[in-house]
Amino acid sequence: MAGVMGLGERLDAIRREASASGVTVVVDLHGKPVDLEFTREALSLRPDELAGVVRRLAGEAAAAALADGMAVVGEVVPDGWLAEA
Repeated sequence: MAGVMGLGERLDAIRREASASGVTVVVDLHGKPVDLEFTREALSLRPDELAGVVRRLAGEAAAAALADGMAVVGEVVPDGWLAEA
């Protein structure tokens, strides 16, 4: 069936983004940053502020990516096999 992604491909394709204060962080399913963008607004922040924004956004995006991954897996795993967090 052309055009139908398998489970592994669907999980590998998961990307989530979070933005604030001129910073955009994109992570994969594992929470690994795959893209990071800064605007002039972000570059005006103190280094410790900028680092804090990046960490916070990476955490938010990682949580969203994990939720997406759980939803994908939940489509193929029988009800009750996945523990609720």
